[in-house]
Amino acid sequence: MQTAFPTLVDLIVLGIAYLWVIAVIGFGEALRRAKHYSPAVTRKVIHLGAGFSTFTVPFYTHAWAALIVALSFVLLIFLSSPKSPVKSLRTMFTVMARKEDYLSGHIWGPFLYAISITILVATFTLIPSLTQFFLLPATGLTAMYIGDGLAPIVGMKYGKHRYTVGKSWRSLEGSLTVFFGSMLGAFFCFFFFGWFSPVFLSIAWPPYFSVLQVVILVLVCATAATIIEGVSPPGGDNLSVPLLTSLIVFGVALLLSPSLLTLIVPP
Repeated sequence: MQTAFPTLVDLIVLGIAYLWVIAVIGFGEALRRAKHYSPAVTRKVIHLGAGFSTFTVPFYTHAWAALIVALSFVLLIFLSSPKSPVKSLRTMFTVMARKEDYLSGHIWGPFLYAISITILVATFTLIPSLTQFFLLPATGLTAMYIGDGLAPIVGMKYGKHRYTVGKSWRSLEGSLTVFFGSMLGAFFCFFFFGWFSPVFLSIAWPPYFSVLQVVILVLVCATAATIIEGVSPPGGDNLSVPLLTSLIVFGVALLLSPSLLTLIVPP
């Protein structure tokens, strides 16, 4: 009988998740110190890498244990400040802060990044019948990690065809980066959660999704993420892209394979 307390396996996987995030942040700090990169560069390194700690979800005995990592980093990011008495929190701020963050004393972009991860991890691990569906919100999260993470880099350097939405501008090149980055991330999710976990394997591949349906879901993810990122207010995409993309992918998945409903609400 499974206990309600974390097992040794949970603690080991938690340690791996923490080490991964710490290593990504440490790598960003090393780049900043050794290569004198600006926080804008190191921030993107962390944006691209840190969130993949959620890929430890299939390996927990209790999937909800992943929420411990998510919540702890929400708290640490919120408490990070250039005036913090804790050196590691000052370092975290320095590595990820934008100019406007120094005025507020908080790194709001990464904070929203952590919040979106926490919401999705909580939803799909605290509700047992949804845990086996985690690969679907994982596609929305990778759209944030990869697509939204690379878009500003490509857009700033190569963006020649610009368009304006509200008070912010985007570039066609940056939006295409969101599309292809999200598509790559979604394909990786189906591969990773399909082959690395027997629980997810039954969801990722037949009888629930054919190869064609997987391709459709990947394209839906990429298209949704691109549109959502394109119309989101500055800074808000760290929340809107993963949450709305995940919701859309989840909804389309149920339309493509209605039999999945029996796994959520058994007959």
